[in-house]
Amino acid sequence: MLHGHALTVDQSGPSPVLAGADAETWQATAALGMVWVRQAGADDARVPPLPAEDLEADMVQVCYSVVRVATDYDQAVLGLVDPAHVPMVHNSWWWRSDPVRKVKTKRYTPSPYGFTAVSCDAFASAPVYDLVGQDRSVSIEFRLPSARVETVRSKGFRLCNLTTVTPEVDGRITLRNLIFCNQPLLVPARPVLSWLGRRFLSQDAVILETLNSEADTGRPLFAGPPDQPSLWYYACKRALLEAQGSGAVFDNPVEPSILRWRT
Repeated sequence: MLHGHALTVDQSGPSPVLAGADAETWQATAALGMVWVRQAGADDARVPPLPAEDLEADMVQVCYSVVRVATDYDQAVLGLVDPAHVPMVHNSWWWRSDPVRKVKTKRYTPSPYGFTAVSCDAFASAPVYDLVGQDRSVSIEFRLPSARVETVRSKGFRLCNLTTVTPEVDGRITLRNLIFCNQPLLVPARPVLSWLGRRFLSQDAVILETLNSEADTGRPLFAGPPDQPSLWYYACKRALLEAQGSGAVFDNPVEPSILRWRT
């Protein structure tokens, strides 16, 4: 397992990922109303920082959604970095209402513990982004071991959309989505937004369970530019494990790139 943080459960409940494990081998940190765990003794200089550090002081939680899935951990993490699965997986009216495919262009740069995508064109396929405004900027960071941190800015509006994958002891994984925003007026809508979030994650869960049941079909895993982030994930994971094993500094293998695909 990578020396890093994994989002487990809210602070009021037990942690499935720690069940049956030697408590002395784990460290726990409370942040964002959640419990984050990592292996004890991990060098702070060689583990990814908590996503809590990405939040600004005036941000409040407006969404919290959880779905458990019987699937392979790495396959679930690939769902975080896959930029082209939306029209095949997500059919929510508020997310993808236009059936017409468009060419998407994104610029990727290496991050301290992964990589970040910045759109080179408009986010035209998701109606929900139109509520933010046309002058918005969107960046999506993948951070080892399994966190997707999306940041949206537009004039006075700021939002952090955090999605994580947590391995469980029974061969399942837990997908969590938390959204923080600097607009406290959205707090009363938290139950509705959380329900919508669960529906969104459930669409991913259906595909992950299908892939898990067909894992030995021999189908090719990588097929083109939109699969490059998946290759980067495996390369980053391998590089971090090697660095932690040798005591060296993590050497990010990601090269700046511009990827294009139709979605």
